[in-house]
Order: sequence, then C-alpha cells, then structure tokens
Amino acid sequence: MTNPPTFRIGSGAGYSGDRIDPAQDLAERGQLDALVFECLAERT
Repeated sequence: MTNPPTFRIGSGAGYSGDRIDPAQDLAERGQLDALVFECLAERT
C-alpha cells in the first residue's frame, strides 16, 4: 500500500500591520502547493 500524495499549504495574515516578508519567503522557498491568507475585511 502506498501513501497518498501530500498537499502542502502555507498560510499568512493580511492585516495592515503584518509583514509580507514571511509569506514571500514561503512562496519562494516553502515548496508549497498552495498559499492562503486570512484577511480582515475592515479595521476595528
């Protein structure tokens, strides 16, 4: 029996004060299949 394929997901946040560098590093070197962001719709 073989293992199912792995799907690697990276995540980041999209608040106005968040740094983009870690997400950019994941995109360039993370060997990911997908990169998702949680984004706040409005500032409270």
